This record gives sequence, structure tokens and C-alpha cells, in this order.
Amino acid sequence: MLRTLRMGGVLLIGFIFLASCAKLPPTPAKEGALPVEKLAQTNSVPADWGRLTSATISPDFPRQVQLWFQNDQGEIRLVFYDMPQNKLMAEAIVLRRN
Repeated sequence: MLRTLRMGGVLLIGFIFLASCAKLPPTPAKEGALPVEKLAQTNSVPADWGRLTSATISPDFPRQVQLWFQNDQGEIRLVFYDMPQNKLMAEAIVLRRN
């Protein structure tokens, strides 16, 4: 009997804990932060990104290649390519001209 009460108490506490959890709202971008654009597919780059202007490697992340694209409007997009996983990252940084 005591074991059943303990188990019920543990389950009750667990349900209360789960019910009290709520998804936090996304944190707003900091002032001056660069906009991010999601890739629809991580196996190709959209044609409207323009031409590949540069590919660089950061010493901090030697296994990732930084691919820089510029379109006809002068927008520059930076996307990271992970060499060991052979895939593009899901987000690109966008640099727009005013």
C-alpha cells in the first residue's frame, strides 16, 4: 500500500513538472545583428543568391568552408559548408545594401 502511494506521488510530481514546462519565445535579434535566411534545402544553393564570389576557411573552424555569394542587387550571403558531414548549414547570413 505504501509503495503504491509513493509511486502515485512520484507520478503526480512528474505530471506537475511536465505541465509546468512551456516553450520559451524565440529571443529577439540583438540590435545591429545581421539577418539570417533559412535554406529550403541543405543540398543546394538557390540560383537567386547569385554567383559564388569567394570560399574561405576560418582557423577557428577548419572543417567548415565559408561560401560567399553575391547577386545582381549587391546582396551578399554567407553560408557554411561542413566538409565531414558533406552538407550545407541550414542558415545563411545576409548582408544587404541600403
